[in-house]
Amino acid sequence: MNLSKYGLSEELLIIFDHLTDERKIETAIQSRIFNDVVRIFTYYELGQYPYTKKLLLKKYRNSPEDLYYCARDIIGGRWPEAEPIIMTSTEYACYYSSDIINGRWPEAEPIIMTDPYYAYRYACDVIKGRWPEVEPTIMTSPEYAYIYSRDIIQGRWPEAEPIIMASPEYAYLYSRDIIQDRWPEAEPIIMASPEYAYLYSCYVIGGRWPEAEPTIMKDVYYWLYYKSLFKF
Repeated sequence: MNLSKYGLSEELLIIFDHLTDERKIETAIQSRIFNDVVRIFTYYELGQYPYTKKLLLKKYRNSPEDLYYCARDIIGGRWPEAEPIIMTSTEYACYYSSDIINGRWPEAEPIIMTDPYYAYRYACDVIKGRWPEVEPTIMTSPEYAYIYSRDIIQGRWPEAEPIIMASPEYAYLYSRDIIQDRWPEAEPIIMASPEYAYLYSCYVIGGRWPEAEPTIMKDVYYWLYYKSLFKF
C-alpha cells in the first residue's frame, strides 16, 4: 500500500477503511481539513460515486476556493451545481474558466470584470486577447492598465495613459517598456519621485536629467548612484 503518494497516515486510513455508505463518509469528513478530504477522496476513488458531489457541495457550500479545488482535483471537470458559488469569487471564477472550462464562462464574466487584476488575467489566460468590455475597469488601475497594454495590447493604449501617468512607477515603466522613449507629458509626475526620476534618467533618457536633479538629490542613495553613473 503506497501511502506516500496520497499523503495519508495509517490512522487516517483506518478511519476510512470499510466505509461503504454515504452517511458514514459524510460523518467522517466533517472534522477533516480540506487537504485530508482531497486525499481521502483520491485514495478511495470516491469521485466515481454519485453522492460525492453532493457531500462536497454540502461541506464547502460557503467556500468558492474549496469548491474550485474539488472540481479540479477530485471531480476532474465542470461541476454545474457548484458554479453559482464559485462564480461569486472573481479569483476562483477566473481560475475555473481557465483551468476547468478551458474557455470563456459568459455567466461569470460580469463578476470577473469588476476586478482589474482578474479581468486582466481572464483576458490573458482565457480570451487570450483584448476584452473591450472590461477595459474601462482595467484602466482604473495604473498598474493593470500598464500590464494590459504590455501583455495584451502590446503597444500604446492612449485611452489609459492619463491613468498610467498618475503613478511615477507605472509612468516610468510605460515609458521604458511601451513607448521605449521619453514621455514628456508624464515627466512632471515621474520627476516627483527620486527613485523613478533616477531610473527614468538611466533607462529612458540614458543620461543626465537636469530638471529632475533637485528631486533625485533629496534621496542620498539615488543621488550617489546618479552622480556615480553620470560622473559629475
